Amino acid sequence: MRLYNDVFNEERHTSSNSLANALLTKPSLLSSTITFLSGKQQNIGTLPLTLMTEGVGNVETIDDFFYEYPVMDSFDKTCSVIEGPTTGTPGIGRQFFFLTYPDRWFQAGYTIVSQSGIYATIHGEPEQVSTGFKYKLRILHSNPNMYMPLADCVNGARFASMYRLVGVDFSKGSTSSWVSPSRVRHAVATLRKGYAMSGNAAVQKVTSMELMTDQGKIDLWSDFEEWQHMMKWREECENYYTYGVQTYDESGVVQLKDENGQPLLAGPGLLEQIPNKDTYTYLTENKIKNTVRNLWYGMSDGDNRVVTLMTGTGGRDEFDRAMKGSLVADGFRQFNDKLFVSGSGKNLQLSGFFSSYQHVDGHVVNVIYNPAFDRSGVARASRRHHKTQLPLESYRMVFLDTSSYDGQSNLVMVQKRNREMLRWAVAGSTIPKGFKGNDTRANDVDGASVHFLKVGGICLRRFTTSLDLTCVAE
Repeated sequence: MRLYNDVFNEERHTSSNSLANALLTKPSLLSSTITFLSGKQQNIGTLPLTLMTEGVGNVETIDDFFYEYPVMDSFDKTCSVIEGPTTGTPGIGRQFFFLTYPDRWFQAGYTIVSQSGIYATIHGEPEQVSTGFKYKLRILHSNPNMYMPLADCVNGARFASMYRLVGVDFSKGSTSSWVSPSRVRHAVATLRKGYAMSGNAAVQKVTSMELMTDQGKIDLWSDFEEWQHMMKWREECENYYTYGVQTYDESGVVQLKDENGQPLLAGPGLLEQIPNKDTYTYLTENKIKNTVRNLWYGMSDGDNRVVTLMTGTGGRDEFDRAMKGSLVADGFRQFNDKLFVSGSGKNLQLSGFFSSYQHVDGHVVNVIYNPAFDRSGVARASRRHHKTQLPLESYRMVFLDTSSYDGQSNLVMVQKRNREMLRWAVAGSTIPKGFKGNDTRANDVDGASVHFLKVGGICLRRFTTSLDLTCVAE
C-alpha cells in the first residue's frame, strides 16, 4: 500500500479510477481501506480510534439510531455498609448487632466477612428500612470476646459473602443471590462536513493511492484539495469519537434541536463512556503498575489481554521518564550497547524511548499517540503545564481495554446501515474532478460543492476496565 502526490493527467486520472466513484460503489468497504492508509502514515498517527475499529474490521452495523448491548456485573460483588453502631464493641459476648446495607445481596444464614477479616453470621431475613436493608448479625468465633471493629461499621466499609454454615442435623435449604444481565443503551450521531470551490479553481495536483485487493493491485486517485478535506473530515469524526457528549436523557429524549427543529441526537464519546477517572502530577512506574492491577485484578475471561495507552506528546514523555526513572531507582546503571547510547568517543548519541510495558500480572501496556490530545479544540483551550508549556491535555492518558471477550473486540465502531459513509457533489458551473456529470447541473452557482455524511459512533463494551487519567500539574 502506497500513498503519493501526482499531477493530474486526463488520460491516466479518469472517472473510472477516481476515488469519488469508488466511494459511490462501495463506500464503507473503501472507507476502511483509506482509514488504514491514513492511519499508517504515522504509525496509527492521525486517527487512532478509527483505525482500531473501522480500519481493522471491528464494526457493528445497526438499523436504527439507538442500540443496546448486555452487561453483567461481577458474581463476587461486595456490599458497603450504610449504617451501623457508632460506639461500643458490637457483637462482643456473642450479642446480636445490626448493620444496614443498600440491598439484600447477602442471604439469611450465610457467613460474611468484614474488611478487617472478622466473620459474622446472618440471622433471619433483613428488615427493609428507609436507607436500605437492616441485617441482624452475630460474630462467628470461638472466643466470646471477639467483636466487630467500629471501623467496619461505618458508611462505606466493605463486606463479602463467604459460605453458609448449618447445624449437624435437621438443617433447611437456603436461597442464593444471582446476577442477571443489564442493558446499556447508546445512540449514534449524524456528522456532516462540506466544502465549496469556485468556478475559477483549476488545481492540477492529485493524490494517488496504490491498494492491494484480492484481485491484485489497483490505483485510485483523488483531487488533492478533496483529499485534504476528506482527511479533515475524518479528523472531525475522530474528535467526536473521543470527546462526544451524550445529548439524550435516561428515557432517550433529546431536548436540543437544530435550526430546523430536528433533534441533535448523539451518543457518548469514548471519554464519557469511561466511568473510572483519576489524576496525577508526576507519573511513576508504580502508578502505572497499580493502575493496571486495580483495573484488571482477578480478570480471567479476556482473550489477547492488551491495554492500549492513548496519550499526547506530554504523556509519551512522562511514560518514558517513568520507565527510565524506575530503572535508576532499582539500581540499574549500566548502558547496554546501542540500547540508549550509540556511537563512540566524542560522537555519542542518546536515544531509545519506552513505548511498552509488561505488567507483572502478564498484561501488556502499549503506548500509542493520539494527536487529538495535542491539537484538538480541547487541547488548544487547555491550561498549560508549568514546566513544558504543553497543554495539560497533552498529558492525558487513557488506559483503554482493547482485549477481546468471547471472540468480540471490546472496542467497536457502530454505524447505521447504508449511512456508514455518504459522499456526493453538487455541481454548478463546474463538476469536481473525479465525479461523473453532464450539462444538467444542480444549481446556477459559479462553482461546485462536495459533502460528507456519516451516522456512527464508538462503543466500549466493557467500560469498567478502562481508565481516564488526567494531569493536574499546572
